[in-house]
Amino acid sequence: MGCGMSSRFLEGRVAVVTGAAHGIGAACARVYAEAGAVVVVSDVDAAGGAATAAAIPGARFLRCDVSKAADCAALIGQAVAAHGRIDILHANAGIELCRSIWDTTDEEWDRILAINLSGSFWCARDAMKAMRAAGTKGVVTLTASPHAFVTSREIAAYAATKAGQVGLMRAMALEGAPFGIRVNAVLPGATDTPMLQREAESSGDPAALLATFAAAQPMGRLVRPEEVARVAAFLASDAASGVTGTCVAADGGLMAAINAGAGISYTGETR
Repeated sequence: MGCGMSSRFLEGRVAVVTGAAHGIGAACARVYAEAGAVVVVSDVDAAGGAATAAAIPGARFLRCDVSKAADCAALIGQAVAAHGRIDILHANAGIELCRSIWDTTDEEWDRILAINLSGSFWCARDAMKAMRAAGTKGVVTLTASPHAFVTSREIAAYAATKAGQVGLMRAMALEGAPFGIRVNAVLPGATDTPMLQREAESSGDPAALLATFAAAQPMGRLVRPEEVARVAAFLASDAASGVTGTCVAADGGLMAAINAGAGISYTGETR
């Protein structure tokens, strides 16, 4: 790993990852385990989550619908009961909504807020309570997005939840600091995940839309889930012991670029 880090730099730690059935969450679960952590895989998708856990030695799957506070409390409680502690909570579960403000319904707004923002809060709050009670100098990581800072059309609700996550992360970092609990956010760019593939399929020309996303990132390609996971693993490691209350982008340079055009349309519409 360099900088004095061994390949098992999370040896013996317990990591809980939400939204880990596919994509970035599944990659994070694998990378945490490769670094030595005991992993709890969680997702509302029981089949996908169980498959992720089955592929990781020593991992277990716990179903959780993060839009429900009781489910989040049960997830943290079961993880602590099974392993005696939680060292890492990665609140990764989230959905996207590619819809303009004109077309976003109240039900869609409530759902994305419940999953992306409330779910992050409930899981992080309960994990931090468990860490504080046990005297664990733990780590909480949120999967936010560049959309917290720079955004586009037809994605207002999603951008709002991601901006909320960043504000939440900073506030939790301040409250966790006296107890040695670090809280950060990772910001993936357009990442080659099933979620992005589904978005592309809803457009008139999936290949063209994916190519547009790739070209928008200065590296000229989609980010790979494992690239995001390695950033998250670093944030969870002792090498990042001085890092809290901040965002780390794994976005292929997206946020460094000036968008000189009309902006990407998630639905292919021009208005």
